[in-house]
Amino acid sequence: MKGAQQDLSTERTSMRRLGRIAVAMPLLALAAACGGGGSGPAASAYAPPPPPAPLADRDRLYYDTTGGIADSVRMVVRTPERFEEVWSEATSRQDNPPAPPTVDFSSRMVVVAGAGRMTPEDQIRVDSVGIRTVTDAEGEAEDVLVVIVRTLRGCGRFALEAFPLEIVEVPRHEGDVRFLNRSEQDPNCGSSPFGDGL
Repeated sequence: MKGAQQDLSTERTSMRRLGRIAVAMPLLALAAACGGGGSGPAASAYAPPPPPAPLADRDRLYYDTTGGIADSVRMVVRTPERFEEVWSEATSRQDNPPAPPTVDFSSRMVVVAGAGRMTPEDQIRVDSVGIRTVTDAEGEAEDVLVVIVRTLRGCGRFALEAFPLEIVEVPRHEGDVRFLNRSEQDPNCGSSPFGDGL
Protein backbone atom coordinates (compact mmCIF):
# COMPACT_ATOMS: atom_id res chain seq x y z
CA MET A 1 0.00 0.00 0.00
CA LYS A 2 2.81 2.33 0.87
CA GLY A 3 4.45 1.67 -2.51
CA ALA A 4 1.18 2.41 -4.33
CA GLN A 5 0.80 5.73 -2.52
CA GLN A 6 4.39 6.63 -3.37
CA ASP A 7 3.78 5.78 -7.03
CA LEU A 8 0.62 7.96 -7.03
CA SER A 9 2.51 10.85 -5.41
CA THR A 10 5.29 10.54 -7.98
CA GLU A 11 2.74 10.50 -10.81
CA ARG A 12 1.04 13.66 -9.46
CA THR A 13 4.40 15.45 -9.19
CA SER A 14 5.23 14.50 -12.80
CA MET A 15 1.82 15.73 -13.99
CA ARG A 16 2.35 19.08 -12.21
CA ARG A 17 5.77 19.45 -13.88
CA LEU A 18 4.29 18.65 -17.29
CA GLY A 19 1.57 21.23 -16.66
CA ARG A 20 4.15 23.89 -15.83
CA ILE A 21 6.14 23.04 -18.99
CA ALA A 22 2.96 23.20 -21.09
CA VAL A 23 2.27 26.71 -19.78
CA ALA A 24 5.88 27.85 -20.05
CA MET A 25 6.52 26.73 -23.65
CA PRO A 26 4.06 29.18 -25.33
CA LEU A 27 5.40 31.99 -23.15
CA LEU A 28 8.98 31.23 -24.21
CA ALA A 29 7.92 31.10 -27.86
CA LEU A 30 6.17 34.48 -27.50
CA ALA A 31 9.23 36.01 -25.84
CA ALA A 32 11.47 34.74 -28.65
CA ALA A 33 9.13 36.12 -31.31
CA CYS A 34 9.19 39.51 -29.63
CA GLY A 35 12.96 39.53 -29.55
CA GLY A 36 13.33 38.81 -25.85
CA GLY A 37 15.55 36.33 -24.13
CA GLY A 38 18.35 36.32 -26.67
CA SER A 39 21.52 38.14 -27.55
CA GLY A 40 21.09 38.20 -31.35
CA PRO A 41 19.93 41.10 -33.53
CA ALA A 42 16.27 40.51 -32.66
CA ALA A 43 17.05 41.05 -28.97
CA SER A 44 18.53 44.51 -29.42
CA ALA A 45 16.20 47.50 -29.29
CA TYR A 46 15.38 49.32 -32.54
CA ALA A 47 17.52 52.42 -32.98
CA PRO A 48 16.03 55.00 -35.36
CA PRO A 49 18.46 56.68 -37.77
CA PRO A 50 19.94 59.96 -36.57
CA PRO A 51 18.13 63.07 -37.78
CA PRO A 52 19.70 65.08 -40.61
CA ALA A 53 22.57 67.24 -39.30
CA PRO A 54 22.37 71.05 -39.52
CA LEU A 55 24.41 72.50 -42.36
CA ALA A 56 27.58 74.33 -41.28
CA ASP A 57 27.93 77.99 -42.25
CA ARG A 58 31.21 77.21 -44.06
CA ASP A 59 29.21 75.04 -46.51
CA ARG A 60 26.97 77.93 -47.59
CA LEU A 61 28.45 79.14 -50.88
CA TYR A 62 25.99 81.75 -52.13
CA TYR A 63 22.73 83.51 -51.28
CA ASP A 64 20.90 85.95 -53.53
CA THR A 65 17.44 87.32 -54.31
CA THR A 66 18.06 89.13 -57.64
CA GLY A 67 16.69 86.39 -59.89
CA GLY A 68 19.68 84.93 -61.69
CA ILE A 69 17.75 81.69 -61.21
CA ALA A 70 14.14 82.84 -60.97
CA ASP A 71 12.43 79.44 -60.88
CA SER A 72 11.49 77.37 -57.86
CA VAL A 73 14.19 74.71 -58.05
CA ARG A 74 15.83 71.88 -56.10
CA MET A 75 18.97 70.76 -57.89
CA VAL A 76 21.98 68.51 -57.27
CA VAL A 77 25.25 69.29 -59.09
CA ARG A 78 27.97 66.61 -59.16
CA THR A 79 30.49 67.92 -61.75
CA PRO A 80 32.65 71.04 -61.88
CA GLU A 81 31.51 71.78 -65.45
CA ARG A 82 27.83 71.83 -64.46
CA PHE A 83 28.66 73.84 -61.34
CA GLU A 84 30.29 76.57 -63.44
CA GLU A 85 27.15 76.77 -65.61
CA VAL A 86 24.83 76.97 -62.60
CA TRP A 87 27.06 79.49 -60.82
CA SER A 88 27.20 81.70 -63.91
CA GLU A 89 23.40 81.66 -64.19
CA ALA A 90 22.85 82.24 -60.47
CA THR A 91 25.17 85.28 -60.35
CA SER A 92 24.19 86.73 -63.76
CA ARG A 93 22.15 89.58 -62.25
CA GLN A 94 25.06 90.81 -60.11
CA ASP A 95 26.96 93.93 -61.24
CA ASN A 96 30.25 92.21 -60.37
CA PRO A 97 29.57 88.44 -60.29
CA PRO A 98 31.83 86.60 -57.83
CA ALA A 99 34.05 83.79 -59.07
CA PRO A 100 32.81 80.29 -58.24
CA PRO A 101 34.35 78.82 -55.07
CA THR A 102 36.48 75.68 -55.26
CA VAL A 103 34.54 72.50 -54.56
CA ASP A 104 36.23 69.09 -54.31
CA PHE A 105 33.77 67.05 -56.36
CA SER A 106 35.57 63.81 -55.50
CA SER A 107 34.04 63.96 -52.02
CA ARG A 108 31.52 66.80 -52.21
CA MET A 109 28.62 67.97 -54.36
CA VAL A 110 26.49 71.08 -54.64
CA VAL A 111 22.82 71.60 -53.82
CA VAL A 112 20.84 74.51 -55.25
CA ALA A 113 17.55 75.60 -53.68
CA GLY A 114 15.49 78.38 -55.25
CA ALA A 115 12.14 79.63 -53.95
CA GLY A 116 10.85 81.20 -57.17
CA ARG A 117 9.02 84.54 -57.22
CA MET A 118 8.51 85.83 -53.70
CA THR A 119 9.07 89.15 -51.87
CA PRO A 120 12.10 90.72 -50.13
CA GLU A 121 10.71 89.52 -46.78
CA ASP A 122 10.81 85.86 -47.80
CA GLN A 123 13.84 83.60 -47.35
CA ILE A 124 15.01 80.12 -48.31
CA ARG A 125 17.59 78.04 -46.46
CA VAL A 126 19.08 74.57 -46.82
CA ASP A 127 18.62 73.60 -43.21
CA SER A 128 20.15 70.13 -42.81
CA VAL A 129 21.23 66.96 -44.61
CA GLY A 130 21.58 63.31 -43.66
CA ILE A 131 21.45 59.72 -44.90
CA ARG A 132 18.24 57.78 -44.33
CA THR A 133 17.58 54.13 -45.23
CA VAL A 134 14.25 53.58 -47.01
CA THR A 135 12.58 50.59 -48.66
CA ASP A 136 11.97 50.80 -52.40
CA ALA A 137 8.99 49.39 -54.35
CA GLU A 138 10.69 45.98 -54.60
CA GLY A 139 11.25 45.82 -50.84
CA GLU A 140 15.00 46.49 -51.10
CA ALA A 141 16.73 48.78 -48.59
CA GLU A 142 18.26 51.90 -50.13
CA ASP A 143 20.29 54.76 -48.64
CA VAL A 144 19.01 58.16 -49.71
CA LEU A 145 20.35 61.62 -48.91
CA VAL A 146 17.63 63.72 -47.31
CA VAL A 147 17.96 67.49 -47.76
CA ILE A 148 15.66 69.63 -45.61
CA VAL A 149 14.88 73.01 -47.18
CA ARG A 150 13.06 75.68 -45.16
CA THR A 151 11.17 78.56 -46.73
CA LEU A 152 10.25 81.44 -44.42
CA ARG A 153 7.40 83.60 -45.69
CA GLY A 154 7.21 87.19 -44.58
CA CYS A 155 4.12 89.15 -43.57
CA GLY A 156 3.29 90.38 -47.08
CA ARG A 157 4.06 94.02 -46.39
CA PHE A 158 5.97 94.53 -49.67
CA ALA A 159 4.74 94.07 -53.23
CA LEU A 160 8.26 94.00 -54.70
CA GLU A 161 9.55 90.84 -56.37
CA ALA A 162 12.47 88.82 -55.05
CA PHE A 163 13.82 85.38 -55.94
CA PRO A 164 15.50 83.80 -52.88
CA LEU A 165 18.22 81.32 -53.85
CA GLU A 166 20.83 79.42 -51.85
CA ILE A 167 23.76 77.32 -53.09
CA VAL A 168 25.51 74.99 -50.64
CA GLU A 169 27.96 72.10 -50.70
CA VAL A 170 27.27 68.78 -48.98
CA PRO A 171 28.99 65.37 -48.72
CA ARG A 172 28.90 63.53 -52.06
CA HIS A 173 26.19 60.88 -52.40
CA GLU A 174 25.86 58.81 -55.57
CA GLY A 175 22.39 57.51 -54.76
CA ASP A 176 18.98 59.12 -54.62
CA VAL A 177 18.56 62.60 -53.13
CA ARG A 178 15.21 63.58 -51.66
CA PHE A 179 14.20 67.10 -50.71
CA LEU A 180 11.95 67.64 -47.71
CA ASN A 181 10.37 71.09 -47.99
CA ARG A 182 9.23 72.90 -44.87
CA SER A 183 7.40 76.17 -45.30
CA GLU A 184 6.75 78.47 -42.36
CA GLN A 185 5.20 81.86 -41.80
CA ASP A 186 7.30 84.47 -40.03
CA PRO A 187 6.21 84.09 -36.36
CA ASN A 188 6.13 87.89 -36.03
CA CYS A 189 3.10 87.86 -38.36
CA GLY A 190 1.07 85.89 -35.80
CA SER A 191 0.64 82.78 -38.01
CA SER A 192 1.72 79.20 -37.45
CA PRO A 193 3.58 76.88 -39.82
CA PHE A 194 1.37 75.79 -42.71
CA GLY A 195 2.71 72.44 -43.73
CA ASP A 196 5.58 70.44 -45.13
CA GLY A 197 5.94 67.86 -47.82
CA LEU A 198 8.28 65.87 -50.02
